[in-house]
Amino acid sequence: MIKQDYLIRMILEIITLIANALLNKQKIRKQNWIEYDCLTRQILGVPTENLKDMTPDEIREKYQGDPNEMGKVELSAMTMLKMAEDIGNENLLLKSKLRQNGLHLLKQVQEDSNTYSIQRITLIQAIENNL
Repeated sequence: MIKQDYLIRMILEIITLIANALLNKQKIRKQNWIEYDCLTRQILGVPTENLKDMTPDEIREKYQGDPNEMGKVELSAMTMLKMAEDIGNENLLLKSKLRQNGLHLLKQVQEDSNTYSIQRITLIQAIENNL
């Protein structure tokens, strides 16, 4: 139970950090991102770089039945959105793919999750208005 609560808190902390950075158009300090990236890798069970090659359906299937399914799907989506922001304009195709997949996953979490998140809704709206 304690491990489960800790995992949920860590997922929420990383999601909040990324959401605030995306909404405020701020960069995350490199040292902080390295720390959160390592935690994300441990929580998701895959290197974050592998997310760029995964489809939303593959991500949903990977965590299906996990007690933290929605948290892990949302963390994957947020990480994809963060990666898209970091790409800049050198690879517009990958940037667009990551944003679309991340947005798609966030919408699925919003629909399927039993939690309501103003932060999630605000981020979805900001991404949709910016696309």
